[in-house]
Parts: sequence; structure tokens; C-alpha cells
Amino acid sequence: MTFPGEVPILTYHSLDDTGSPVSTSPALFRRQVELLREGGFETITVAELLAAWDETAAAPDRPIVVTFDDGLSSVAVHAAPVLREAGFRATVFAVAGRCGSDNDWPGQPAWVPRQKLLTFHDLRELAGAGWQVGSHGLGHTDLSRLPADRVAEEVGTSKQLLEDNVGVEVSAFAYPYGRASRAGRALVAARYRAACSDELGFAGREDDRFRLHRIDAYYLRNPALFRRLLGRPARTYLGLRALGRRLRRRTGGGE
Repeated sequence: MTFPGEVPILTYHSLDDTGSPVSTSPALFRRQVELLREGGFETITVAELLAAWDETAAAPDRPIVVTFDDGLSSVAVHAAPVLREAGFRATVFAVAGRCGSDNDWPGQPAWVPRQKLLTFHDLRELAGAGWQVGSHGLGHTDLSRLPADRVAEEVGTSKQLLEDNVGVEVSAFAYPYGRASRAGRALVAARYRAACSDELGFAGREDDRFRLHRIDAYYLRNPALFRRLLGRPARTYLGLRALGRRLRRRTGGGE
């Protein structure tokens, strides 16, 4: 079977029971992983997705990419064991300048659960288990609001810090808050091989690799939708949600 031109990249943040928009309960996450296995999916990293698209490496016929933004401690506590049991791996985007600290960075909404972040040691263990480690910036700052020199620091210093302390190549970036200016994306493109946005949809082979679309787990809490992730109803639903998000952003509304 030909490797698909469109692949779902799932986005998770925290695994906890608070019910916040950036949280997925550990029990629901376990069920979602079970549904992926039942559906014949196999996980690949962002780097492996690019290699498959470039036809420089083999990949499964039914691939899916699982990503975690922020690098929260709940990834090691709740996600890693469940994925390991399923034979799955993931890509974690860490906030390099806060590893081992917490996610109470400037601008963090009050409703976001405060959690510890993974340490460099934690990231090394995940990398040793086949996970990809990517950058989510130096301090989780909105790149679209920064001058060029600060963007360069967020993008470049975070990569160097992770590579020096984790001991792996850091080739993928995830924009904090999903945003960056055109100049900011150019700075990312000069240092990385791909970058993930928060634009809702499937990642396509012919898309801009520095604006890869993803599917936030928030929109897949219904197990029936998750079970039919590649089906027409799920695609229609996600397309409508994506349209709604674009319209709200154009009119200055929230998510």
C-alpha cells in the first residue's frame, strides 16, 4: 500500500482529570491508544513522517503521529507507560529554558493546570525509548509578538540547549500558541526541518513543512469520532471546527 499523502498529527498537552481544554484524562488517553491499536494504526515521529514523504525511509501503511506540547511531567507519568505497552512512540516538544521547572510562564492563562515540566534526564529517557524530542521555544513566548533578535534566541538557543543536554538532534519545532510571523517562520526554517502549527487539519505531503497542521485532542474526546478518525464524518467535523476557528480569529474572538 502507498504511504498516505495526508497523515493525522495528534496534539496533547497535559494528562490529568481537571477537564481543562488542554487536558485529557489518563483514562481517556488509554482508551484512545487502544482505539488506535484496534484501528491498525502505527505511530511514527515527525522526523519519520518527513522521511517517509521524502521516500528516504520505510513507514507503516496506516501511520499516525502523536505529539505532546510543553513537555509536562504527566507525559512521563501517564503517557509513556501506556504508549510503551502499545508499542507506540511519540514526539515531545519541550520548553527548553524551563525543563525541570513548571509551566507557570508569563501569559499562562489562570485556568491552565500548573504542572512540573520534564527534566533533561526525563527527556533523555524518552529519547532512549525511541521518542523524538523537539523544541517548543526557550520560554514559551508568542513568537508573533517578538522582535527578530528575540525570535532568534527562542528558536536557536532552545535547539542548542536541548541538543547539549539531551544528546539528540532537535530537528522539529512547535510554535508556542501555534503562532509566528512570516519572518519568524523563516528563522525556524533556517534551523529546523519542520514545524508544527495549531492549524486544525491533517498534515499533507505537499503542505508547507513549517506550518504542519495538527488535530488537537480536545476535538476528539468522543470515542466514536476517534474510532473513525480517517472517515468522512470525522473529516467533515474537523473541517467545520477549523473553519469556525479561522472565523473567530479574524473577528478577534477566542477559541
